[in-house]
Amino acid sequence: MKTEKYEISKGVTLRFLETEKFKTNVMSVYFRMPLCRENVTKAALLPRVLKRGTLKFPTMSELSGRAEELYGASIGADTGKRGDMLLLRASVQFVSDSFISEKIFGDVCDLLKEFVLCPYTVDGAFDKAFVEQEKENTKNYILGLINDKKEYAAVRCNEIMFEGDPYGINSYGYVEDLEHIDEKNLYEYYLDIIRNAGVDIFVSGSFDKGAVMAEIENSFKTFLGDREVEAVCTVLAEPEEGIEVKNVTEEMQVSQSKLAMGFNCGINPVSKEYYALALFSCIYGGSPFSKLFNNVREKLSLAYYVFSAIDRNKSCMKINAGIEASKYSEAFEEIMLQLDLMKKGEFSDEEINSAKKYFKTQIGSVKDNLVATEDFYMSRGLLGYEESIDDFLGNINAVTREDIVSAANTLQLDTVYFLKGVLENEV
Repeated sequence: MKTEKYEISKGVTLRFLETEKFKTNVMSVYFRMPLCRENVTKAALLPRVLKRGTLKFPTMSELSGRAEELYGASIGADTGKRGDMLLLRASVQFVSDSFISEKIFGDVCDLLKEFVLCPYTVDGAFDKAFVEQEKENTKNYILGLINDKKEYAAVRCNEIMFEGDPYGINSYGYVEDLEHIDEKNLYEYYLDIIRNAGVDIFVSGSFDKGAVMAEIENSFKTFLGDREVEAVCTVLAEPEEGIEVKNVTEEMQVSQSKLAMGFNCGINPVSKEYYALALFSCIYGGSPFSKLFNNVREKLSLAYYVFSAIDRNKSCMKINAGIEASKYSEAFEEIMLQLDLMKKGEFSDEEINSAKKYFKTQIGSVKDNLVATEDFYMSRGLLGYEESIDDFLGNINAVTREDIVSAANTLQLDTVYFLKGVLENEV
């Protein structure tokens, strides 16, 4: 499978991914914009408000009811970050015309256009009651993160490592910013996105491409029009000479302490070196047979869980572990020891082959899910890199031992965040 790309107007791109594998299709509209603290909380709140209703379907029940009429279609929206870029995504999943007795793509397209471009408004603003209710829901969601200590530690490590950098901004938003948001300035922010953000429309599944293109141009081209879009260029996490590692410890009344570590890699995400970095992470800490799992957790019992993950867009690696507070030093030292051994090439050919097989299995699960498949191709598109799933596996299989060692030696420890669990009387 490969995508086809068309520019339907200036700054608005249409992508097709044709596959007969699924009975359902997915159509998504992505809005691309720079990630900034000023607007991130509005961006997190906006999908919740959009879901409340449109001009034609002014309540959630009417909106979902219309989707249900289209053979059980589902519609939704969310936000997320890719490197230094913020994405707002609205999508609809629906049954392919070839599996039913009528053609519904035109109606689906109209529904998505209504959802994205015609939100429910009152006197030139969003509905005040909707906004206030969703502000409270957003607040509860953000505050709820502190109850997920694994997620909380990962977010804090990221904030510390990338302080002053867009990537350090929490894409979930900030509670203290919610009080400054109202139905008017949130609607103004929405209009700014609609008028100025870069747009990617992505249609995947089985369909008549000519008919789909005509429907999309009819539904979206006139409304979105031409736009001047400034490219969002992610600044990679480059190793620095003479770096001073950031060490931050915070105490909290929890039974299990959390260790989060951030590393600079500086590897171009569309270079062949990236695939060596991905395999390195798989062997080191990103798989059930990894060095960290087998040594830190299983052999030495220094962690309840421990794993590594690479962010391709930013070129950084994160390690997260759940540990006992008393085992912090031992766990940290073993994590760093295993990294040093990887840098020296002390891993087997069997581990390399297992990692390559692991990627093949993981990518197989992507192929079995149309939403995941779309995400795979869209993420490459955002990097300006057209790569198929088979291309990805080919690049992984071409990686040599020397490539992995070279990738391992790019890693530089930047940040160590320790959420130390303490007893109630110690707080």
